[in-house]
Amino acid sequence: MRYAEDQVAAEENLFRYSETGANSFLALYGGLAAVNRVNGGLVADADGNLIVPTEKVTNGGIPFALSVYRPFIRTDRKTTGRVNLDWNVTDSALVYFSATSGYRSGGYNLVFFSNTPTYDPEELVAYEIGYKTDFLNNTLRINGSFYLYDYDNIHTVGTEVTSIGGTTTSVLEAPGARVFGVESEAIWLVNDYLTLGGNFSFTPSEYTETLLISDASNVDVPGSLYPEFETLTQDIKGNQLLQVPEGKTTLWGGYLLPLSGGSQVELFGIYSWTDEVYFSPFQSEAEKAEAYSRTDLRATWTSSNSNWVVSGFVNNVFNEVANLQILRQGEAEFFRHNATTTVPRLYGVEFTYTY
Repeated sequence: MRYAEDQVAAEENLFRYSETGANSFLALYGGLAAVNRVNGGLVADADGNLIVPTEKVTNGGIPFALSVYRPFIRTDRKTTGRVNLDWNVTDSALVYFSATSGYRSGGYNLVFFSNTPTYDPEELVAYEIGYKTDFLNNTLRINGSFYLYDYDNIHTVGTEVTSIGGTTTSVLEAPGARVFGVESEAIWLVNDYLTLGGNFSFTPSEYTETLLISDASNVDVPGSLYPEFETLTQDIKGNQLLQVPEGKTTLWGGYLLPLSGGSQVELFGIYSWTDEVYFSPFQSEAEKAEAYSRTDLRATWTSSNSNWVVSGFVNNVFNEVANLQILRQGEAEFFRHNATTTVPRLYGVEFTYTY
């Protein structure tokens, strides 16, 4: 059993500068140019003919500054627990079952004065049944599991219209989600020199409850053309969870080559594949990162007394560049999408000397 109490305090203070009154209020005083002449924003040139702006010039009217402050404090309390049952079927086979309740405290959407300033804790119950086995005189190990994550609340990310105009990316609470997964891993000591291994996972997921979110980053529905823009929402029920790829696979192998004099060379290679993933709850193709793979190779020489280590490597051998994250912007940012990418092909040599 576990009892958690999280207290979070936050402050949000937004400062804005603007100018106003250029076309109406200032007309009472002869217009913007006349006011600038009085306050020193416009002065005559050396010949006394032309008007030259100074650092005091006002371009849009009367300057004003606005500061908006919001303090927050919240306390989240939760009791969670875990039950685990193990069965040693044989000396080389274990079967287990576990049920675990999980909790992550709530928090705040700060800086942008989001319409949803705070969000409640994330809660789930996770069920897992799995096995751990050894074969071939304990040289082959295969582990696997089947699991179900049942969320009451799950933190997701949505773009919403802020209280002061524009849009912000906010953490929102989806009222329900489910993740079902199957995963397995293996490692095989083929002989004294060769080791092989790998793992895979299949993890379908979906939001299970209705949650209406306004997609402020939808280029087909710009807010300036649709007065009812804030009511144009989408239900994300049935959509795939954010940043949860359905499939992942990794395969690797290492070969140890002893040399004369006690030194050795180790050759290592790894291949990984990651399925497509969405970066918005709307499961939009415009915010989807395509599936990608990566292959890394490394050769390492170690001296006989192990004080010298020299490695040569090539990462991302086939130079496959993919999206790691996609950030969505609203109309104020011209619906721009920013992407963070994986590192392209990278190769080099490393030298290590241990005293």
